[in-house]
Amino acid sequence: VQCSAASDIVLIGSMDTKNSFHGRWLTLIYTEAFRRLGYALHYKGYPSARSSRMSDSGSVDGEINRVASYQEAHPNMIRVNESHFPTVLAAYAVRPGIRLNEWDDFKDKPYIVEYRRGTKIVEVGLTPVVKPEKLLTITATAQGLKRLILGRVDVYVDVEDIVTENLARLKAVGYDGSRVYRAGILARDALHLFLHKKNAALAPKVVEVLRAMKQEGLVDQYKQRAMVNE
Repeated sequence: VQCSAASDIVLIGSMDTKNSFHGRWLTLIYTEAFRRLGYALHYKGYPSARSSRMSDSGSVDGEINRVASYQEAHPNMIRVNESHFPTVLAAYAVRPGIRLNEWDDFKDKPYIVEYRRGTKIVEVGLTPVVKPEKLLTITATAQGLKRLILGRVDVYVDVEDIVTENLARLKAVGYDGSRVYRAGILARDALHLFLHKKNAALAPKVVEVLRAMKQEGLVDQYKQRAMVNE
């Protein structure tokens, strides 16, 4: 996925995010941001863990949507220090009565817990508090929700907006997600663009453009447009 010209910028992220409301919003934000800087944006979706490997290696220009602490485990990545929007991570269940409002609430519980592979903040939160044999990963949100609905797992953890959108899609193809409920909010975090270190000089320029776009009200306008396109 090498850049074909100096004026192209290739950003990647999880396929689930790209195919969601968040993905549409990110496309609008960063198409305009990079247009102002003289670049044409190419945004591509991959499984989350593969996305990390590609961006770490520098075969692409950066990751479009990661939590603020992402660079701690990925030192080749430079954070753009202006968040585009926040995220909410939530736990979901079908079995009545499950309440999980912080990571420590998972300790000593008998639940089989699943999350989307490569979602670093969830991995870091769950690994210390859920026994390895009870902690599972999948590649796509829809797959995790199907397994939750079918009773294969007790709890599924993912980004709230992506879960809401996937539940609606599953309903449209005959899956009854009506018993799925939010068992608790586990984390709220700012989301950022991360650029590979080869593009370090671009990071402060993107900060300036994002701040200007927020002051112009563009980021909020783009949110409304992304919602309309659902």
